[in-house]
Amino acid sequence: MGGGGSSSGNGRRRTTRTSGEPTSGRAVAAAAKKLRDLQRRLKFRGCLAPSVFEAPFEEAAVESLYRDLAARFRLARQTLLAVWLAAVTAASAGLFVGGAALGSSAQHGLLWGAVGASGVLLFALWTCVEADRLARRLLWSGTQACVGDAREHEALAAQVAQLRAQLGAAKYEEATMYKLLFRGQTRLASFSSGTSGPREFLLAAPEARSITSAVEGEPNLAIALALSGRTTDWDAVKRAATRLRHRDYGLRDYYVDVRQAFPELQLYTVTREEYKAGHRDISSGLTPDEEYRRTLGALFALYWLARVGIDGECGLSFGVDDDWAPRKIPEQEDLDGSAALKKRLTFYCNTPWKKLLQLLVDAGMLTERGGRGGAVEVAVPRMCAMLALTAIHDVFKVEALLPRVRPEHAPFKGFAAGDVINDHDVAMYYVLDHFPEALPSFAGLDATQRHSVLFTQSKMSFNHGWLVQAEAPPHALFARFKRVIMAGEANPPDVSFYFVHWLTDLAGAVPNPLDGSERLVLGFPYQVLGSFITSFSVLSALATQTETEVFETYLESYWRDAAPRLRLPPPPPPPPATSATAAIPSVRLSSSPSKVCVGRRARTSQIFTVPSEQPEARVPASSGAEERAFTCRMYPPGAGT
Repeated sequence: MGGGGSSSGNGRRRTTRTSGEPTSGRAVAAAAKKLRDLQRRLKFRGCLAPSVFEAPFEEAAVESLYRDLAARFRLARQTLLAVWLAAVTAASAGLFVGGAALGSSAQHGLLWGAVGASGVLLFALWTCVEADRLARRLLWSGTQACVGDAREHEALAAQVAQLRAQLGAAKYEEATMYKLLFRGQTRLASFSSGTSGPREFLLAAPEARSITSAVEGEPNLAIALALSGRTTDWDAVKRAATRLRHRDYGLRDYYVDVRQAFPELQLYTVTREEYKAGHRDISSGLTPDEEYRRTLGALFALYWLARVGIDGECGLSFGVDDDWAPRKIPEQEDLDGSAALKKRLTFYCNTPWKKLLQLLVDAGMLTERGGRGGAVEVAVPRMCAMLALTAIHDVFKVEALLPRVRPEHAPFKGFAAGDVINDHDVAMYYVLDHFPEALPSFAGLDATQRHSVLFTQSKMSFNHGWLVQAEAPPHALFARFKRVIMAGEANPPDVSFYFVHWLTDLAGAVPNPLDGSERLVLGFPYQVLGSFITSFSVLSALATQTETEVFETYLESYWRDAAPRLRLPPPPPPPPATSATAAIPSVRLSSSPSKVCVGRRARTSQIFTVPSEQPEARVPASSGAEERAFTCRMYPPGAGT
């Protein structure tokens, strides 16, 4: 009977089975106590070895335990019988010898004494046999009783383990989860859960209906057919928005809510009923499942951004584990040999998280209780609008859903009557503008939120890289953006709302939504991303300021952020109102800590430069708008040298 044991804190021995579930230590201790009680009752002290109580109670072990104990009892019985025989034989021999010495009359008495001794001997033998039989019956019943509780406990424990396994499997079971989440839908046939594992199974895109050629180009008909009568669950939308900053609101709960909330998420897998040569299902070149996952990545990025200060930093940087909980900050030994994990840690440590949270505040999606710097809470209507926008923003990458311009709407942003709008952003603007009821998650928003969502779908023609790398003057950077803002009557929160959408869309570009934002974390130099984030709060002022004023404000903001790292003096103070103005033909900002150059050609013929060990040449360039002048700011003599 093999069985290893390990000491517990109270001195008992806890055994583990070689196969199956481990035996409960409490049950083993109770069984051992019953065996000791049986041993004392039968008065065979010392015949049970301590190892008996350390053996695991399995089916075969019960039989083996009984045989071992029965053999010990037989040995004890034989020993007792031998003692009785020796005692009776000695007594009989003594009586015969004594009778022979005493004479015939005495011999007669001694004969009866011998007969009596023989009777005593027979009675003793019968007593031993009966005692042995009774002991064996008690031993067997006692053995069964002492292991009964342990075996029953093992059976219950096995049932509990089986139920837990079934419950765990049910979390990822297609029939259960898809009926629960997607109202009877089945997962996309092309999805393979064998390669992704149970953590990824819930992310499989739902299967959608095919679109016939008769309704292609008619968004009000095609989308209604694809949605199969589903409408937006506004209770789930509001629940997701309201609970975003609740500590106990996990990513899985959020995912369930948004999947139940937005029927448009099933549009990403819509295909044509008839094959068209030269056409793809998704204009981006990805599979429908991958495009769906990119949308989930944007939704998850919004979840993490809204939870900055709770667990959003870890979730966006490191992703989640198999239970969908944010992974912890890695230890030093975890970083060895993992370049990707080092990048994730660098992103976590260097990202200006407070500025990201402030972007959501500027967009009106979060509010600060008690003023700036106070506790942050969700502005539900605004957050609902962003959730809806994120869910629907890329549905017109599905080529079967692209709208055709109707004659009464032509021309529309360069597309003539009868043209299929093959730009997914313009197609979205067209549908939201002329067929708002086609997308129920947009139609259910109030007028203010619909206006903000529509603004995000405008063609901004804004190149963020030009700004942060100083590759264009203000007019070239912002003119188109400024015209869209003025035409749409957008306000600063609308501009910030657009940049939140821009950032979450970028964050979900890699279709691995449970691994954080791989596009931002692994695909962007953190200095460039930091410059992007710094610019967000400045660019919202385009709604109220000129392009040049915004550009100059951005330069000042960049200067202040870079000053500690590059050991720069504070920005020069603004000049008096009577000072001459100056035009800035070029600006070059380098991410290198050794040099940042700003060149000015002042109308006063005075130039100030940021000191650098390796100054770069100031290259003249045209601003494109000579009437837009920069404010001339100069250091006092000797400053900055």
